[in-house]
Amino acid sequence: MSLLAVPKMIFDSSIKLARAPFDIAQGLFGSPESSADRLRNRAATLRDQAEGQERQAEERRVEVSEAADEAAAEARRKAEQERRKAEKRRREREARAAKAEAKKKEKTAKAAAKAKRTDAKANKAAQLEKLEAKEKSLEAKEEAAATEREAKRLKEAAAAAKEERKDGDGS
Repeated sequence: MSLLAVPKMIFDSSIKLARAPFDIAQGLFGSPESSADRLRNRAATLRDQAEGQERQAEERRVEVSEAADEAAAEARRKAEQERRKAEKRRREREARAAKAEAKKKEKTAKAAAKAKRTDAKANKAAQLEKLEAKEKSLEAKEEAAATEREAKRLKEAAAAAKEERKDGDGS
């Protein structure tokens, strides 16, 4: 029983108590309903209608509240679903970026390795050319030294032959 129903019940009981002698007399004498009774009945009917409307309004308020709660719950579910979708898209984007970064690093590493191999080949080729030039220089020096020795030997042989001729002419 609600707090508002208690005073109404007291009021209704007091009216019934006040009417009791009149109702008894009316029942004994069969007098027609008085205008005060009609007003009281009309007031009671209106009160009952008002109570019915209050109950209906309360039921509608409860229904609207439940509908609002359901709508809010649905909105929360949708928001959570959208958040999960956004999170999934973000993870996919990050994964693609990481994959692209790894591919870029791999490509850079391959290019660096290729450049290193090319440099190594170029260095070896330059060393080979340097060694070949050094070898040619040594060969030329050896040939020059051999030629110088041969020239010296020939000069000495010519000088010895000249000495022999001088010794042979004056002998």
